[in-house]
Amino acid sequence: MQRLLKSVATIAAVSAFAFVSTFFSAKSASAEQRMNGSYIGVGVAADGSGASVAGSIRWDLKPVSIRATATGACEGNLCATLFIPTVTYDVGISKNANIYAGVGGSAVSLSDGNSSVSLGTGAVLQAGAEGAISQNIVLYGDGTYFTNGGGTLWKVGAGWKF
Repeated sequence: MQRLLKSVATIAAVSAFAFVSTFFSAKSASAEQRMNGSYIGVGVAADGSGASVAGSIRWDLKPVSIRATATGACEGNLCATLFIPTVTYDVGISKNANIYAGVGGSAVSLSDGNSSVSLGTGAVLQAGAEGAISQNIVLYGDGTYFTNGGGTLWKVGAGWKF
């Protein structure tokens, strides 16, 4: 229970920072004040438990993105796969960096090589940051809290911006 409360508090704090910074800025985030462009990347869970593929599709004139993450981990012949689609509100903190917060869902499945079983779905809260370090390279990191008691997934990665 204490771990659950810590995860909720962390996500809430990052989300609150994202939204509060919008209200205290002189102007709302415009296309010139935030990182634009979509990307696809690879990353790892912060605890090293698995690799992930993540992407973001963004409309340059709107501060909204559709994001998706697929991550997995194997132990022996048993593999778990997690898919997380989210919709986020992006707040520009500079021309090449954003913070974001949003909501979405999750789907988990287990496979032993011969058969696969769905472990169910749930809602998620997500908050993170992303920044372009060159014209086409983006670094990102976020935390995703699972409302069904599954804990929090922290991940970092690098992506190709297009």
